Amino acid sequence: MNISQSINPKRIEQIDALRGFALFGIICTHMFEGYLASMTPPPYVGFNIFYPIDSFSQMVIQNLFIGKFYAIFSMLFGLSFYLILDQKKGTSSLKFIWRLVLLFLIGYIHHIHYRGDFLTVYAVFGMALVLFRKVPDKIILILGIFLAFNGPSILLNSISLIQKSNTVEIAKATQPSLNSANNPVTMAMAYFDLILKGEYQKLLLSNSTIGFYNKYNYLKFSGRLWVIPGLFLLGLWIGRKKWHERIDKLPLRKMIIISALVGIPLTSMAFYFSLPSGTEMIYFVGSIAKDASNLFIPLLYIGILLYFFKNKSTNKYVSQLIPVGKMGLTTYVCQSAFGVLLYYGYGLGLLFKLSGTMALGLGLFFFIAQIIFSKWWFKKYKFGPLEWLWRSSTNGSWQSLKK
Repeated sequence: MNISQSINPKRIEQIDALRGFALFGIICTHMFEGYLASMTPPPYVGFNIFYPIDSFSQMVIQNLFIGKFYAIFSMLFGLSFYLILDQKKGTSSLKFIWRLVLLFLIGYIHHIHYRGDFLTVYAVFGMALVLFRKVPDKIILILGIFLAFNGPSILLNSISLIQKSNTVEIAKATQPSLNSANNPVTMAMAYFDLILKGEYQKLLLSNSTIGFYNKYNYLKFSGRLWVIPGLFLLGLWIGRKKWHERIDKLPLRKMIIISALVGIPLTSMAFYFSLPSGTEMIYFVGSIAKDASNLFIPLLYIGILLYFFKNKSTNKYVSQLIPVGKMGLTTYVCQSAFGVLLYYGYGLGLLFKLSGTMALGLGLFFFIAQIIFSKWWFKKYKFGPLEWLWRSSTNGSWQSLKK
């Protein structure tokens, strides 16, 4: 999220392009998933697989999209923290916290409509980030790597395996027994029922209550409870090293080669070890490979995009992502509005009528429309609509919007 938008005196086009690229990956992921933000109940598994190509699209999304693009967003958030508080020494931590409070309020409205919202998550974790403003670089790097690789979860699961405990199952951690009082299958079925029937008020109530409980469980069992703060810290460390000021001098080819040589085998291993009938140990190793790939593959994507941005023949294409990334908050929220109204019962109700591949096509079409809109918008205005509202609320006065 572009939290530096209202304070950063000079925008870095490559950063905006990266943010726009991340938004592309996010809408593709969410569109394929039907903007559900929930486990799929057994009766509805494969609801968007109509044709063989949909199975291929599913494999691509699961291995090359899920967990990869939000990682880029998270690292950019940490970098934005540096741009606001570390680089601009006179900026108050209280003002940054107030911005996060406002972000949480925006995220709350977003969350009650789409419980897959990550604005509220970023706002909460961002509060903790303030505590690291004066922490030495070395500690930030070590802790950031440990958390970004999901180190705490790996340690806890290792202990469980050593003790041969039955309380933690690596691959089925989010699927407790159906005999439990609040098993996720029952809750997911109830959630699907609300979405399909389009009961707007009941859906808002569900998202504002049990929706937060489900979000916490997802963060815990997926490991993002640790990974997101870790990525924040790595973004902060990158800012401290001022990599954003010398992007043109980064060894991009070396970065691409190393991240590909490490990330692609890890992704393949994670996919292979996630296949059915695996043992608990196999799932455990696969989960480690997946967490690691969710760090190296984003680095690969970042290296490739920056390389294309630097290349004169491809710069004009990659630069199209700058405006849509510049209004990242507006872009993200509008994507959710599009998906929810497309799939949910109080909208067009197309959840079970669109194949996964067709949904991806619609997502791409909408993203292109967002690029066109953002280019038009910034010809007349200085900030995106929600960015302007966020900026004005932060400063306590209406800010000039027109150029």
